[in-house]
Amino acid sequence: MAALLAIRAALSVVAPTAAPPTVVPPIDATRLGSTCRRADGNLLQGVHADVAACALAARVLQRVPELSSWDGWYKHPRVLSNGHVHTILAAKLRSTRAVRYHRQLVGTPDGGTLAIDLLAGIRRVRQTTPARSRPFFAGGAIAGAAESTSDTFFVDEPPPLDADRPMLLLASGLGGGSQDTYVRSMAARAAERGWQVAVINMRACGSSPVTSPRLFSAYRGANDDIRTAVAHLRQTRLGGRKDAKFAAVGWSNSGTIINNVLAEQATTHSDPSCAIDAAASLATPLNMPANSENLRRPFHHLVYDRTLGKSLQSLWAAARDQYLDAEGNPLSIPRWDGKGTFQVDDELCRTARSIRELDEGVTRRQYGYGSVDEYYASASSDQRLPLIQTPLLLLNAYDDPIVPGLSLQKAITAARANPAIVFALTSHGGHLGWCERGETIPWGGPAWAERVTCGFLEAALDINPSLECEQTSCEIFD
Repeated sequence: MAALLAIRAALSVVAPTAAPPTVVPPIDATRLGSTCRRADGNLLQGVHADVAACALAARVLQRVPELSSWDGWYKHPRVLSNGHVHTILAAKLRSTRAVRYHRQLVGTPDGGTLAIDLLAGIRRVRQTTPARSRPFFAGGAIAGAAESTSDTFFVDEPPPLDADRPMLLLASGLGGGSQDTYVRSMAARAAERGWQVAVINMRACGSSPVTSPRLFSAYRGANDDIRTAVAHLRQTRLGGRKDAKFAAVGWSNSGTIINNVLAEQATTHSDPSCAIDAAASLATPLNMPANSENLRRPFHHLVYDRTLGKSLQSLWAAARDQYLDAEGNPLSIPRWDGKGTFQVDDELCRTARSIRELDEGVTRRQYGYGSVDEYYASASSDQRLPLIQTPLLLLNAYDDPIVPGLSLQKAITAARANPAIVFALTSHGGHLGWCERGETIPWGGPAWAERVTCGFLEAALDINPSLECEQTSCEIFD
């Protein structure tokens, strides 16, 4: 009922600006200059890159038909023409792919624990019954022991070792984990194309144990965790081979983390043992101050921000004992950078009604920021896109209610000027949506976004995918 009320309210919301035109082929949007904008300044949908000067973009457009013509471009189901409706239905009622994971717990230098789930099996066909066990917005896993559900199974045996296969690391949106529908769907798609797949559950997410007083952020700390996971997988799954190919995909907040990791990889952290060779960031809030302001609008706060804040309360509930003494009083804890100590605002974290309140209660304090606004300004990845030298796909939807198209202008400009980046902007898709028509319901999985993402990574790394299920990197079960 709550989802239906939210959908009804969404249909009554008038978008602040019109959607981009649907008559400009993506290839036309690769031209620099005013041709990439409408008269009112809004961005065009399409592939934003300087194809003439960018060998990567030219190779991607040649190998990925979904990006090179309108015949392959994303076609949204008519019932999902509204970005709010698309976002809500995709999160609440989308058909899913059941998977099996093998969980590995990896320690971090601060005494923390990362839960890395190796894909061990995928169901032969997509489930026709939508999963209803998740909150309507992605994320919100309760921390604790890993537990199997009707669509996510944990097994004792890891998948067979095969260092010749490329490795793909997935990182879900804010507060989510390996159980999220779009993560499972991408994992299955990549495995069918020959990838080994692993999912990192950020701290306290995806039922991962919390063993130190540190939670994730969009920048500091989380970058180190990604590098720890990459180094672990390169050593244990790829045998430490220098020629092994390693890619990463991040959604939403994790897309910001991946982008920041790539920028540091080109500047301050060039260790090949934790290197990412190609990456994709989907539905990423590239301009965090603008996206924070967007979530403070009345409707967005009521439908999205409050829901996310409430889901983050459960993560805090799993972590708070690390921050409090036996009487429940805040401990003085060393900051991430070692410069002084901090204390959390437990009351604010326990009752957080927005992302911003949790960031005020713990995140900005933990990572040495004087305010939440300072944290958002520092963590925004659009300012670091010019530094990136690793092949990177940025995929966003203009009608995304969480990351609206108007917040992407700086990132689009940076992408056009960087030969390592290809930016694909669709007119529709919502947040973490890009649904295609399902077999039994009007909307199904994000198959188009998965084909684009895998196609980009394979083109960037010169990989020829296997499309035969018999050659997948994991077990197929019925």
